[in-house]
Amino acid sequence: MTQKTEIPENWAVYIGRVEDKPAVFRLNLGLGETDLPLPQFTHCVRVNIVLKNPDEHGFSSDQERELLYDIEDTRLMPLLKETDLLAGVLTFDGAVTWYFYSQNAAALAPSLEEAFNTSNYTPEVEVANDPEWKTYTEFLYPNIYEHQSIKNSAVRHHCEQSGDHTDQERPIDHWLYFNTEKDMAEAIDKVKALGYEIQESGKIEPEEGDDPNEDLGYQLIITKVNTIEAIDPDTWDLIDVALDTNGQYDGWETVLVK
Repeated sequence: MTQKTEIPENWAVYIGRVEDKPAVFRLNLGLGETDLPLPQFTHCVRVNIVLKNPDEHGFSSDQERELLYDIEDTRLMPLLKETDLLAGVLTFDGAVTWYFYSQNAAALAPSLEEAFNTSNYTPEVEVANDPEWKTYTEFLYPNIYEHQSIKNSAVRHHCEQSGDHTDQERPIDHWLYFNTEKDMAEAIDKVKALGYEIQESGKIEPEEGDDPNEDLGYQLIITKVNTIEAIDPDTWDLIDVALDTNGQYDGWETVLVK
């Protein structure tokens, strides 16, 4: 018996590495925000095709990418029933792989293979028993650094849409949070060594109406001059600082430069 499941949609693209080679992941992050594994979607169906004209990084050309988008939209997605879902797409080393999860892989796999019959591609279709969704959670899903890059890209895109010159330097503020003053003090030493200035540090006070006895921990606000285009390495460094000091990196903000 099949089971209908509401599938959240929150798609993002990020650059990662597979076997120490660059890889582009297009992934439905919304699935990772649910209580995985999804019941009855126990099989992962993988559809792999070799690119006709990959670039030097093993990625598709603009022309071939549009063709593959069309194949996905007009041939693959219409085959999906309530018992199937597309989890993500990987472009890597001259090939593209679609990852589906299904309650009825025995029916989905051959239909996906047949979808390429009148195309110039020969698909390789594999079905794996994956009731714990390890392919999604351990391979496709971004790590903490890649996840931050996705957030950075979203802010960068918003700035560009607002007319910002993202290649221009400006002060960028970052937030970190800690449970103890000792951890915050250790983090302060580390961020100073990375060239950051301390804007604010101290105990977080409860707001009016909140429990005055609640321990909200400590907040550290730091700043450094950089461009939005080059923000990724800074955020990765601060994630490392937070991990080393039992803290949490909570992102950044800056002013627009037009």
